[in-house]
Amino acid sequence: MSSVLNINNLTLSFKTLMQRVDVLHGIDLRIEAGEKVALVGESGSGKSVTARIILGLLQETRSAVVHGSVLFDGKDINTLTRKERAALRGTAMSMIFQDPSSSLNPVFTIGHQFTEVLKRREAKISQADCKKRCLKALIEVAIPEPARVLSSYPFQLSGGMNQRVMIAMALANQPSLLLADEPGTALDVSVQAQTLKLMHKMVTNHNTAVLFISHNLGVVREFADRVYVIYRGNIVEDGPTAALFANPTHPYTRALMAAVPRITGTGLPQVPEFSDEFLAPRVSHGVNP
Repeated sequence: MSSVLNINNLTLSFKTLMQRVDVLHGIDLRIEAGEKVALVGESGSGKSVTARIILGLLQETRSAVVHGSVLFDGKDINTLTRKERAALRGTAMSMIFQDPSSSLNPVFTIGHQFTEVLKRREAKISQADCKKRCLKALIEVAIPEPARVLSSYPFQLSGGMNQRVMIAMALANQPSLLLADEPGTALDVSVQAQTLKLMHKMVTNHNTAVLFISHNLGVVREFADRVYVIYRGNIVEDGPTAALFANPTHPYTRALMAAVPRITGTGLPQVPEFSDEFLAPRVSHGVNP
């Protein structure tokens, strides 16, 4: 397999009026073609900013200082021009955000927004072909009455329906890489499970590589092939999902797993608090990236 994404020694800092704040500290991460990889950690650990660097968004923020290499299909995102990075988004790579209601524009119909997505890859696509592809994509994500959905506005659909629309849009241009940032967080548990199962099926059918960002280890265990655990901007443990869950070695990984809710009648789990043990060296199960 060839690497769709290969990140080496990625660092991120933000410049403020008073000081420079270091956020990421030498991130190394890889994703092979068709592979589902999870990036796991608590809020503020550096998951979402890593995704935004992959998309080439933070490189365009004046206060952000990005170093290291982010190789996507052999091209370093950090060395591309703003126009070249923009051309990749929505075509070669796509992103699904955690709240579909805020990701879709409420003043345009689903059909109008879907058309704009398809035109990013094929600017001269005909209206007839566009509608045909939109309907087919919605059927693929098990949306009933796709024609009605295309003519609807986002606020006329449920959260679960909007998330299915987002999955269809994200995969419509057959990207090499899909970034999924907590895609089920804004949904109730049953709809979240349906959505993740659907996403798993879709990316498998399209052979799309996935970076799945989450703090939910239960979901990650079911979805991902490999896992990277991030803490305070450092990758502290990584490896195949089965190996990591069978033998979590780093203290922070064990603390995260201890915080997973269990139906035991013993009350709420303890949220992991900072410990000097969490700064232990990185642990890798298998070959390092």
